[in-house]
Amino acid sequence: MRVRRSQATILLILFMVLAGFIGGYLIASMSVAPPSTITIVKTITKTSRDHYWNATKNLLNYVMKWVEKDRGLKFDQNVNLVVLTKEWVIEHWGLGYLNLTKIELEEELYKALFMVPESYNLTKIKLGQSGCTVAASADNTIYVVKEYFDPSKRLQAGKILAHELTHILQGIYFKIPEGRFHDEKQAIRAVIEGDADLVALDYFLEHGGKAESQGREERLDSVTSIWFFPYLYGREFIQYLRELGGWEKVNEVYIKMPGSTAEILHPEKYVKGWKPRRVEFATKVEKDWRILLRDRLGEFFVRQMLRAHLPMEVAVKAAEGWSGDLIEYYKKDEKRLLRWKIAWENRKELEEFLTAFTQLLKEINAEKVGENKWIWNDRIIDLRIEDLSITLIENFRIKH
Repeated sequence: MRVRRSQATILLILFMVLAGFIGGYLIASMSVAPPSTITIVKTITKTSRDHYWNATKNLLNYVMKWVEKDRGLKFDQNVNLVVLTKEWVIEHWGLGYLNLTKIELEEELYKALFMVPESYNLTKIKLGQSGCTVAASADNTIYVVKEYFDPSKRLQAGKILAHELTHILQGIYFKIPEGRFHDEKQAIRAVIEGDADLVALDYFLEHGGKAESQGREERLDSVTSIWFFPYLYGREFIQYLRELGGWEKVNEVYIKMPGSTAEILHPEKYVKGWKPRRVEFATKVEKDWRILLRDRLGEFFVRQMLRAHLPMEVAVKAAEGWSGDLIEYYKKDEKRLLRWKIAWENRKELEEFLTAFTQLLKEINAEKVGENKWIWNDRIIDLRIEDLSITLIENFRIKH
């Protein structure tokens, strides 16, 4: 049964102008911002039913029937159409919907893990993407942005609508969990977007489109790759399941969602019932430190930290033996304390990561001052190895 919400949650599907990138719909002039979920709290003016609306609605009605046939699921009612303008989107889905505290924490984390320079300004990047939405879906409504969505280009427009309509079907038929950790949330979103992307690809190919390669991680920087993980690898995961047992097998994944990016990257792990290990710290941090973050980041995040400074193939190989992690990030005035414990499948995998991470520290010109201890940009970096886990500990002052 579908859950009705008092406020419509909008899943922004952003169109990305990158060659061969199918998932998502983002028009971006500079850095690519992540898809995000926001909530409408202002009334949308009723759309006038002009020629543009009629052309879009006619295409929408056709694609609805096609999606029902392809996906094997029926809509429980007609889907509404709302046409927005870029100006409206900027005004209503811009700064007011950014959680600046959360963005600041995210930026600090990327800097602490050597992924971006000190000059990196995440708030500016996200603000720069306001108004880049092409289409979105919420409950039983499709939203399109007139400046970007062209119903006369039926192949591309139909593919976008097929993607959005699949999201509406997901809301009708499946109860989707939120997830506890970053890693788990990424895996869940990969299922959601992968399902929609595969339906959109089916539509595209059946209507004369030529096969396109999946978006390639190596074309993106590390942070953007994290944002777009669901679009980079979700479709491959869903395709793997569909080849095993059709759409029925895909439907089953909503009952038992993957819990980690490792399962998306290696779908055979999901099929075999593999789960990440639970990781805990043996000691507690002193009471005068205030915790800002406690999370599991996952294999894909480890990979992106390494890939920020090392070749793609090195990062992939060094991260794929991941079996669990726990990160904690603390604050005491201007001081910060980060500790990240990463567990590995075996000693060989641990050594492989250690070698790669040591090379990363060399690449950023960190100064080695002791056994598994470095200094970089006034940060003290300490590595501690215990059994099949490595703990990264950093102490530093925040720079404003």
